[in-house]
Amino acid sequence: MDQPDNLLLTVASKDATLRVALPPANLMDNYYDRAATLGKLDIVGHVLCSPQGELFCVRGEDLYRGPMPTKKDGDWFSTARRVGKSNWSHFEILFFHPNGELYATTKSKEFYKGPQPDNEYVPWEYGQATKIGSFGWDNFETLFFDPDGVLYAVTKTDKLVKGKPPTGPDYDWTQNNSLVGETGWLKLCHFISFAPDGKLWSVDKENGNIYRGSIPEDGRYFDSAEHLGHDYHLFRFLSFTPDKTIRNIISFEFLPEEGKRTSESAEVIEERIYDNRGSSVPLDHTFTFDKAVKISSSFSQDHGFTVEAGLEVKFTAGIPFFAETEATVKISASTTHTWSFTETNETEVKFSSSSNVEVPPGKAIRVVASVVKADLNVPYRARVKTIFGSETEVGGTWDGADVYNLKVTQDDYKF
Repeated sequence: MDQPDNLLLTVASKDATLRVALPPANLMDNYYDRAATLGKLDIVGHVLCSPQGELFCVRGEDLYRGPMPTKKDGDWFSTARRVGKSNWSHFEILFFHPNGELYATTKSKEFYKGPQPDNEYVPWEYGQATKIGSFGWDNFETLFFDPDGVLYAVTKTDKLVKGKPPTGPDYDWTQNNSLVGETGWLKLCHFISFAPDGKLWSVDKENGNIYRGSIPEDGRYFDSAEHLGHDYHLFRFLSFTPDKTIRNIISFEFLPEEGKRTSESAEVIEERIYDNRGSSVPLDHTFTFDKAVKISSSFSQDHGFTVEAGLEVKFTAGIPFFAETEATVKISASTTHTWSFTETNETEVKFSSSSNVEVPPGKAIRVVASVVKADLNVPYRARVKTIFGSETEVGGTWDGADVYNLKVTQDDYKF
């Protein structure tokens, strides 16, 4: 799968306007003019984006999470979920590991890590997180990870240091990190973060200059960093986020050669009883039916992308079926369907049959029409366009079924 573009999310200090766009590419590239405005994030204490592309915000004592906003005048908090009910103002620094784990320092100098909060009734600090530092974590102005999971910190003595993340509360990280840069790092802490490509971005607190560069062995960041813009200190919050919100599907392909039949069962689709117990002569009937069997299916979205809120993404493709004689999954070339990528789909297979039924005198006959239902898993790949115009390939699985092998049987029936 292609790597999604990396976006820069900002929240203005003056009016809390949320903006998102590709980060500046050069000094003449005006982020402010081309960024999409996506509502406001009022009265927030922390704003951060997970590596999976979700937005997390602390408002008051509570933590909220939700998909990236996509509407100009949308109210993000009306669609976000509260996943922490209290004490979130107690955290000083909140940031994510590249693997998605949340790390946090507290105002009482402790350090925690844990899964992304998902339940407001489970206290993250005491019910999910692990304490990995008991003291000294107030000595750092900021903390952040590089793409390989190495922990970096700017100390309050103006140095840049790095090391492996601590593993327990008694681990003295200050004695086990290594020096990266001697001086000049505190002023860059308005925003300092690695992009997924390994470049270090920073914003000067005083003049708002934004920089992108590598960290050479001698730690002289400014000697090679590019100056890419001014006045970024007017944004209260800045964060990188992957461009992982799908707007539409450009092309779609089922991968039947990788498809599987996961289970098989018989299903009765029509049943009738012909009663001739009260007669002394045979009774002739015709068992005739037309039946449409409905099949529900859906597309798993394990690729980490989401769909623009309120948008139903549709596309046209063939219909998977199970070729019984070959015992393989195939895709219908003659029949197509308009699929929903986000909602449950419903297709149907039609069956019909007509057969004679002779019921002897004094007897009852039951006629049953049945089919075989096979549950199918069929991988797919799709070329999608995101809300910010980038194209990428995603993959997942179609979870559905097929019905086939109509059989009509007759047997004596006893009431």
